[in-house]
This record gives sequence, C-alpha cells and structure tokens, in this order.
Amino acid sequence: MTERVPPHSHCIVCGAAIPEGERFCSEKCRMEYERRRKKAATLQWMLAGALIALGVVLMLRGV
Repeated sequence: MTERVPPHSHCIVCGAAIPEGERFCSEKCRMEYERRRKKAATLQWMLAGALIALGVVLMLRGV
C-alpha cells in the first residue's frame, strides 16, 4: 500500500516542506530571500553602470 503525501510546497530558500501556496517556512527565510534579492539587484545595476562606462570610454577613444 502506498501512502499519499499531502499537498505541500517547499520553502524557496531552504527547501523545507511548507503548506501549499506558501513561499517561506519562517521569517528568517523571508529576510534571507529579501537580502539576496537586494544584493542581486545591486549587482545588476553595477554591471549596467560598468557596461555604460565602457561604452563611453570606447566612444571617446574613437574605437
């Protein structure tokens, strides 16, 4: 006989089983997710800025 696993989701940070439709298992995981999201956004802006600066330098050099 097979046992059925009740419907559930997994925390997007740590992977713990949580009630279906939830995203996080705790406030700690929610805060960690927000910290990572903000860090990723900052890195994306820095990369965009570096690419723009590189483009300006190349335009000024006439390449």
